[in-house]
Amino acid sequence: MVYNIDMRISRILEKDQAAAVIDRFLPGMRAKVEGQPAVAGMTLRKLAEYAKGAIPEKVLAAINTELGKIELDREETAEEMAEQLINQPLTKEAAEQISVGEQTAIYPGRPWRDKSGKRIQAHGGALFYEDGTYYWYGENKDRTDGKCSIWTWGIRAYASKDLYNWEDKGLIIQPNLMNLQSNLHPTMRVDRPHILKCENTKKYVCWIKLSGEEACFVILQADTFLGPYEVVVENYRPFEKRVGDFDVIKEEESGKAYLFMDADHEGIIGLELSEDFLRVVREVSRQYTGLHAPFCREAVALFERSGKKYMLTSGMSGYIPNKSDAAVSDSWISGFVSIGNPHPEDGTNSSYNSQISQIFKVPGKKDLYISIADRWVPGYPVDAAKADMIERAIAAHYEPERYQVGPEEKKALMDSPMLASANTSIADYVWLPLEFDGEKVFIKWQDEWRLEDYE
Repeated sequence: MVYNIDMRISRILEKDQAAAVIDRFLPGMRAKVEGQPAVAGMTLRKLAEYAKGAIPEKVLAAINTELGKIELDREETAEEMAEQLINQPLTKEAAEQISVGEQTAIYPGRPWRDKSGKRIQAHGGALFYEDGTYYWYGENKDRTDGKCSIWTWGIRAYASKDLYNWEDKGLIIQPNLMNLQSNLHPTMRVDRPHILKCENTKKYVCWIKLSGEEACFVILQADTFLGPYEVVVENYRPFEKRVGDFDVIKEEESGKAYLFMDADHEGIIGLELSEDFLRVVREVSRQYTGLHAPFCREAVALFERSGKKYMLTSGMSGYIPNKSDAAVSDSWISGFVSIGNPHPEDGTNSSYNSQISQIFKVPGKKDLYISIADRWVPGYPVDAAKADMIERAIAAHYEPERYQVGPEEKKALMDSPMLASANTSIADYVWLPLEFDGEKVFIKWQDEWRLEDYE
């Protein structure tokens, strides 16, 4: 195996011969990268894309050719890598166990611990209700410190009778340690699982997105909610579209299921699923087209109320929070129309420093919908000024004449917590109830709230 531009920059720079290639073609870059771990975690190809022409295609191709002449000292076997991954310890915060009493309210933005006293690890997650039990499931980030290669260590689930107190049920989807090419290998960017029960097959179907270069779905199914789940399809791209954030929803009247996904950052497309929920059969709508980062949409969250269909989304700025948008439609097969920011009272323009992953309708409650959201980087609070700076700094890559950004602002963006460098094991959760005025939807901040206060 040889070096190439699809390797992390940090790994390229580990070998003197490979680093010399970088110094020859991109003098001065190494010094800049070594002080910015977020950049060092990128591939050279991704950095070139982000730099928007600062690294010409000819130069990138020449670097790749020269790197291709250098062999890795040795290739790790799957067994060796698996052993290294298994020995990667939990982060200090994930391993910490604190005695907690019974919880009687929801406290948005505070660390949430399970019954054993450990931080809940169900990020980018969702709720599922069955037979009197709530299940909360999501990305297990207990080893993801922003320094090691582990992105997600399987999908973890918790069970509760009251939505306050949660029992850890373990990993319902295990990481695949032995197959380096598996979509479920811990170094793959496994994100945002969503599970539906298919009445036609009586199977629980889980769709998971891989971000990064893979940009695809892995689809699994099981006979019970808690598994075991078996992989049915890997590396799936509906209609060959690169996959971004998504949500799936089942229409109760018809039993049909729909998937709405960010398609290669070119817009949100609506797709009807097959009768077994294992593949896409047709496109039904397009919305939010013609936008670039940070304005293009991701973090799709769907729900329906009083005959209206709703879609909530965030902008695209990685783990840095931004302003959300709500859109409404009369059906799942019609286009959605924006009705504005669902957080109008949020002066930080950051969706209360969080990103929504699901809207959950609480069974037995007449009109209680909960916004399930992650505060991915609690140590990096965003206010209105920072939100404006980040928005302009990202947008300037696409429209430099329209968005003016100074050198200090560019540096501030590069110093912010990026996807590969964030310790997401300490991410918190922001659960808040939705409010409605006609077809408008609002999310207002509460330091604490109780389900018992809702009919």
